[in-house]
Amino acid sequence: MLAMAVLGMVCAPLARADDKKVTLKVNGMTCAACSTSVEKALKGVSGVKEAKVHLDKSQADVTYDHAKVKPNKLIAAVKKAGFKAEQATVYKCEVCGHTDDKPGKCCGAPTRKVE
Repeated sequence: MLAMAVLGMVCAPLARADDKKVTLKVNGMTCAACSTSVEKALKGVSGVKEAKVHLDKSQADVTYDHAKVKPNKLIAAVKKAGFKAEQATVYKCEVCGHTDDKPGKCCGAPTRKVE
């Protein structure tokens, strides 16, 4: 049974130890229909818990069960939908947790590459 947490008035699944997050760089999206197609393809992969596609950033943030699916399968699903994808390099601020695709400083603290 899936555990749920109440966030305000919305129930959301609790993160599990097997859950991982990956950011994919997606090339070829030009409109909202494209991003919807990519999101639908990712959500259709068994083991994907959540997929959010950002047309403006040309990327997809995916939470998945690492025991059931690996990033290469997510990339294959995006490719099957007609787009190119690769695992993005992400840097995270050590203080506030903000993420970016470029290394540097945030909040006066350095960012570190997320593996």
